[in-house]
Amino acid sequence: MKKVWQNKLLKGSFAMILLSVMDIAFSEVNAKSFSVQNSPHLPSANIIQFEDGRDYFSYQEPIVQAKRNDRKIPIQFFFDYDCRVCSSAQDILQLYSQIRPNKLIFKEYPVATNEDKFSAIIFYTLQRLNASELSDALLFETSEKARYTELSSLDKMSEWAALQGINQSEFDEVASSIGVKEDVSNAIDLTEEYGVFTFPYVVVDGKYVLTASTLYNDDYSVAVLDFLVNKIEQERKQ
Repeated sequence: MKKVWQNKLLKGSFAMILLSVMDIAFSEVNAKSFSVQNSPHLPSANIIQFEDGRDYFSYQEPIVQAKRNDRKIPIQFFFDYDCRVCSSAQDILQLYSQIRPNKLIFKEYPVATNEDKFSAIIFYTLQRLNASELSDALLFETSEKARYTELSSLDKMSEWAALQGINQSEFDEVASSIGVKEDVSNAIDLTEEYGVFTFPYVVVDGKYVLTASTLYNDDYSVAVLDFLVNKIEQERKQ
């Protein structure tokens, strides 16, 4: 997968141009169609409702979610370690899930394709080593491009993991295990199913999508998320 995401959060019509370019650059992933194609931007204080295509996007065909007995709304966060803004987006989403613990279930997934499996290998290796918290630390650390470049090989990541207290031999063994290979294969399927063409890429209840054009401001992001959660709750009552 080509990494085309820039270290600058964009707004207005140029953001939509960039999203179109990303759609082409990530051509190996079948990006889903969205219902409208307007430009997202930070709304003024007098706007009461957020709009599809401006503040968020909708799948033309929602992705069916497994039914939950607790009726919590899933928020799925797709990320890559080679991402300048994924760590800050993660902070916002984790904060929001803590604000609404009775309404939401927050899950994280590495973006993966047949051509680029690195983030998925690292993420699932850390999970299988019961060191998921190190994924957050790594996401923050690699928000600087130079640092990601330094760590963008399994050998370097193995050395990094050892510095975090993980047995290096164990890390290497798990990273090449059948279990991690199966995890990565599932991540590739999920990336394609959801049409992920950029990162961060956030899916709410399989219907609505947020990208970096929304996930750059705490108050704005939380307000949009609240709007979507309330919208979904109303839709479920119909």
